[in-house]
Amino acid sequence: MPTKPKKIKIEQIIETHDRLIRKYGGEPGILNEGELHFIVGWVNDNLHKSIFWRAAILMRGIVCGHPFIDGNKRTAFEVVDSYLRVHGYKITADEQETINFILNLARYGSNLENIIKWLKKNTRKFK
Repeated sequence: MPTKPKKIKIEQIIETHDRLIRKYGGEPGILNEGELHFIVGWVNDNLHKSIFWRAAILMRGIVCGHPFIDGNKRTAFEVVDSYLRVHGYKITADEQETINFILNLARYGSNLENIIKWLKKNTRKFK
């Protein structure tokens, strides 16, 4: 029986961001809290969509929507990785491939289909 999709909370994203800033450095703070509300609302209002669709919304929203002053790419990866793990998936791409994907997303943007395709190609289901 499939597990029920989990909702995400803005506080979880902010806590992830703050932890990463403390650990790796960077400028703390939220640049656009409205963007966070939009991203989280979109994910939570569409729980009938695939886990990869919801993860892609989180990834693109945080990387391209730039809700934080600094650390958006790191935060996006950590949030998506955690969200996928909660739902039984693990990102399998190596570190450099992941960095390249996220940097390209930040530089050039991407449609959801391409992000979903990358996520599906680079994850596996837990046993």
